[in-house]
Amino acid sequence: MLRKTIFWIHILSGLIAGAVIAIMSATGIAIAFETEILDWVDRDLSKVEVPADASTKLTIDELLARIPEAYPDFKTTAFQTYPAEDQAYRFLQGRDRILYANPYTGEFSESQAGPAHHVLHRLEDWHRWLGASEGTNSTGRLITGISNFVFLILCLTGLYLWFPRVLKSRLFKKALFFNKKARGKARDFNWHNVFGIWNLPVLIVLVATGVVISFNWGHKLVFQVFGEEPPQFRDFRMLMVKAPAMPEHPADAQPLPYQEIADNAIAAFPDYQLLWVNFPRPLQPGQTVQPLNVGLYLPGFFERERYTPVSVDPFTGEVLQATRFEDRSPGMKARVWVRFLHTGEAFGLFGKIVATLATAASLILVYTGFALSYRRFFG
Repeated sequence: MLRKTIFWIHILSGLIAGAVIAIMSATGIAIAFETEILDWVDRDLSKVEVPADASTKLTIDELLARIPEAYPDFKTTAFQTYPAEDQAYRFLQGRDRILYANPYTGEFSESQAGPAHHVLHRLEDWHRWLGASEGTNSTGRLITGISNFVFLILCLTGLYLWFPRVLKSRLFKKALFFNKKARGKARDFNWHNVFGIWNLPVLIVLVATGVVISFNWGHKLVFQVFGEEPPQFRDFRMLMVKAPAMPEHPADAQPLPYQEIADNAIAAFPDYQLLWVNFPRPLQPGQTVQPLNVGLYLPGFFERERYTPVSVDPFTGEVLQATRFEDRSPGMKARVWVRFLHTGEAFGLFGKIVATLATAASLILVYTGFALSYRRFFG
């Protein structure tokens, strides 16, 4: 009776959420390598030829002053640089527009990855909330969240149903390996078992972390387990830390050039792999100068450990505060783990490949599950 009940829970859950699971899986595969795809599109623009006299490199401020003439409509919000001498500088307008700058010649080239970026963002919208224009507040977000939860039920009930009723090695072998001679219903059943059990550990991690990301209660639960107050935001803003107090300076003090600020940050973190400077917005009446936000990616096998936000005194270049991953609270560390486990990025490129293969297997599980259900009800 128990097995029969779990079987019907499994089959009905699959029929209810199968289509949405297929959409999330297909779009998840498409966006898994977004960074690699965009970098590949701009591979020629992001590299520059290093002259014999590399000391002729232009400063960030000199390049920044030239942008309005070359691209009058470009409103610079951030700057990126890499330690490699043959890497072009990057000036950013928001998240979607990139201007590459040759620091030796002063030539600019706009990113060609715009169309690819747009397509990937649309796929990301479908993955997260079925393309709904309301985004995080949409019904689509609720549907994908519920489907994630149902997928987790499918994984757990599927594990129970996979175990043969009689514990014999012959039956385990049939459920673990492909039967090349099977056709029709027998083939679908064999594929459903084999693809399911071999990918189940990865799928459980991907789906369980998806549930945490999908629901506010799941997000809060991670912090509550460690006795911490959950942050207000569930996106990248949850990593923001309170800015340190700004040291007092004379009223006529002038901020340092951005190049000096970048050089000071590099001197403090010489092993950096990416330096990111967020340019401050113009001061409004009554506002005072705040510490400058600098982001650094430091060496680390796990993606979760690399990002370090740094607050810098814009008048002296002094590092006022740096928050490494090991400085985070246990709850925040766990929540960051959840984010990168969901995409496989927690284990670098290898993790993303494994997550992608398991996600592709889930498409086969949806297909074989529907096929088996069709035969049961209409065959």
